[in-house]
Amino acid sequence: MNDQNKQPVSEQVETAVEVQRFPEHFNAVVRGKVQHRVGDGPLEDMPVGTEVKVDTAIASYVLSWTDPNDKQPEIVTLAKREFELYVDNGDLEVKS
Repeated sequence: MNDQNKQPVSEQVETAVEVQRFPEHFNAVVRGKVQHRVGDGPLEDMPVGTEVKVDTAIASYVLSWTDPNDKQPEIVTLAKREFELYVDNGDLEVKS
């Protein structure tokens, strides 16, 4: 409350809702050093040049692709801010 005229003070309230930078489904290409962790294991590099399909989850992005060596599907999850940092640094290129 404002003490002078007893009116509530207008304050901007922050919420947990974040701005969605990318569409729900899109493609991307690995252009630099992008790492992910399998379970509790060590960090692994994603091969440069890998084209991935990306799906948006609540707090993460799910990247999927087919391994060119064994033709098996690969799926990794990156936290939204981690994914966006890779994009901002040029390590991931977002496609349409």
